[in-house]
Amino acid sequence: MSPLKNIFTVKNETLVEEKPVAVEDTTKVKLTFFESGYGSSKQAEGNHRVFRTCLEEVYMDYKGKCRENDQLQKELKAPYLDEKGRQETELKKRKTALSLLEENITSIEEKIRSFKNDMVEVKRNPEVYGLEVDKRPKAQFYIGLFVLLPITLYLLVFYISASYSAFFKNFDSDKLGEAIFDAEAFSKALADGWLEAVFVATIPFAFMGLGYLIHMFQKQKGVLSYVKIFMLFAITFIFDAILAYLIEQKLYDFYKTPDSPAFDLSIAFSSVEFWGIIFAGFIVYIIWGLVFDFIMKEYENFDLIKSFIRSKRQEIKNKELELLKIEEKLPPIKEEISGFEGKILDLQRTIDGFVFSNKHYLTYHAEYVKGWFLAIADNFDAIKRREELYKSCEEQEKLHLVKYNIDNEDYEGRLYKLVN
Repeated sequence: MSPLKNIFTVKNETLVEEKPVAVEDTTKVKLTFFESGYGSSKQAEGNHRVFRTCLEEVYMDYKGKCRENDQLQKELKAPYLDEKGRQETELKKRKTALSLLEENITSIEEKIRSFKNDMVEVKRNPEVYGLEVDKRPKAQFYIGLFVLLPITLYLLVFYISASYSAFFKNFDSDKLGEAIFDAEAFSKALADGWLEAVFVATIPFAFMGLGYLIHMFQKQKGVLSYVKIFMLFAITFIFDAILAYLIEQKLYDFYKTPDSPAFDLSIAFSSVEFWGIIFAGFIVYIIWGLVFDFIMKEYENFDLIKSFIRSKRQEIKNKELELLKIEEKLPPIKEEISGFEGKILDLQRTIDGFVFSNKHYLTYHAEYVKGWFLAIADNFDAIKRREELYKSCEEQEKLHLVKYNIDNEDYEGRLYKLVN
């Protein structure tokens, strides 16, 4: 067994000289293993049981020296260190992405809280949010609405009756009141035909539509809006003048004599009834438009707060949808982070442990076995005895390699991870 001890002595000397197995003279080391195998086999007379023990000693001794060889371990661990660096870089990227998402979530949640607070505070201090709101506009609004309803009813009655009298009625009286206000105007128009009924019934809404347009144009700034308003008033006045002209013409024709001149504009303009019909419609229409405009402004005045709250609710809804989309991205990123951390931990355990170099060991193992077998060949002339020793020793070698899982040369080394 002295040759086996010699190899350990040589290795120890190598360590003292700080020459790792990975960089020392490979030929010298192989020769040392060969000589050790040859000497051990010669002393043991090729006994397979001793061979098994010697292989165990060679393996364990090499394993210890491999662990202590810093240079060799550095070379074997280099791929794991590189891989750990890549994993740490990816982990850093994922954590940065997660941090940005969490900051975004915090910002959105803060905005949602701010919107909800604004919805409460705007009722107390609307001026803080730039809303010029009369704190008590509802009374004025309801008063204006109370005034507007009967005026609207008046206009419905007036324009239904006036339009029927102007376009369809055959006069049998010269009284102005009966000419303008006919309680049965709609029913008579309906009796004449449904088109006549629809015509006289929708004319009042045409005038109200003009009034609504005037209100809307008042919101616009600039000379053009005032031109549009003036044109709407002019159209309304002309239409009222046409109604008045047609009614006054029918009244004039009712009581005219054969000597009376033909009805024309000069006669209409000089007639009190003509102007009475115009003012009965047009002036009331102006009053209706002013009251309607006032009501709409008052409604918009106290509806500003409701509009503000509605806008905030919509903004909250949009932010909640945005928040939901961001939160859906969190689980995959967290899962990736967990995976990278697990890989890094596993790599660190490998780095903290050591790597057994299968290929290095098998090189020297082969030399030792070659020395052992050569000693058998040199010291046993009997072929049968020699073959028996070869066979038994080969079986022990195979069992040894399988036992330590080093019979496969496809991978560089076997990992011995640090276990906490």
